[in-house]
Amino acid sequence: MDGVLFLSNEIHYQSFHKALATEPVKVLDYRELAGLRTDSAIQKIFDRTGTVLNPEKLKKLVSRKRQYASETLQNNPPVAPNCRGVIAELFRRGILLGLASSSSPQNIQLFLDSSGTRKFFSVILSGNDVKNAKPDPEIFRTTRNSLGLQPESCLVVEDSESGILAAQADGMNVIGVVGLNTNKDFESFGVLKVISYLDELLQIREFQSSGSNFTDA
Repeated sequence: MDGVLFLSNEIHYQSFHKALATEPVKVLDYRELAGLRTDSAIQKIFDRTGTVLNPEKLKKLVSRKRQYASETLQNNPPVAPNCRGVIAELFRRGILLGLASSSSPQNIQLFLDSSGTRKFFSVILSGNDVKNAKPDPEIFRTTRNSLGLQPESCLVVEDSESGILAAQADGMNVIGVVGLNTNKDFESFGVLKVISYLDELLQIREFQSSGSNFTDA
């Protein structure tokens, strides 16, 4: 969702900076944090600095970061251009759609409400719905199992390395969305295709008619 359907990467990045402003750590390049659940991202930041973080402090920092991000997102929900049109057209073509996001349930709800796309998704999962965060494949595996699908029949649309690794670990092919990463980066990740704009999904052969299935992260 974030970075693909909801152009919220910069908002999340700034929210990490605000939440950790008084902590003895340096926020990592967002390419290392994108796609991770908030608790995993903050833990990664502290681990990289070698600073011990107890569970109670982690919980407070996660809450603080999510509050900052949520307030900004609600003021101006950054829905991707023509998001509803693309999702609606894929649905019309008979493509099964699943939303598998590391984001919080509140931010997913905000995206669905502001984009008007809830009715098009057969399965919706947040980072709270799984035990293991990306790059573990659990969220993608759970989504496709809920859809009754095998991994080879699914396509995941992702902008983050952690999300790509998670999808590939479950045997799914990935379409990369340029933003955080370049075409060259995606080539090294081994994605099936690369797009710059959401509308380009409608031109991809696998999405011309039913038979393929779309999972967004």
